[in-house]
Amino acid sequence: MTSVEHRKTKRYPFQWKVAIVFDSTEDMETYHGVTNDVSISGCAVLTEHNVFSEQPISILISLPAEHPGGRRKLIEAKARMVYTVLSSGHRKFRCGVQFLSFKGGGRAALTRAFAKRDQAIPS
Repeated sequence: MTSVEHRKTKRYPFQWKVAIVFDSTEDMETYHGVTNDVSISGCAVLTEHNVFSEQPISILISLPAEHPGGRRKLIEAKARMVYTVLSSGHRKFRCGVQFLSFKGGGRAALTRAFAKRDQAIPS
C-alpha cells in the first residue's frame, strides 16, 4: 500500500519542540510534542496524546537560535489539524497540521531556518 503525498513544498526532518493550543471554547488543554518533519505549508507533530480538532488551532514552534549563543525563536501559526494517527514506529501519535497564517515574522523565521539547512547540506 502506498501513501499519497499532498504537500507540494519540501519537507525538512527537524525535531523542534511544539505546543498545540486549542481554542478555549473546546475545553482542551495545551499539548506538547516535537515535529517529525516541517515544511512552509505544515508539519507533522509527534505527541503522547491522541488529539484532534476540526476547529483552527494555534501551534507554537521553538526554532533553534539563528546564531551561536543566541536565543531560541518561538513562532506562532494558526493552523488546522488534517489527521491524527498512531505511529507505531515512534510509539506516539502523529498529527498532520496545515499552516493557515503566521503571527509576526514567523513565516520569515521558518524560511531562514530552511535556508540555513539547505546551505549546510551540499546538493
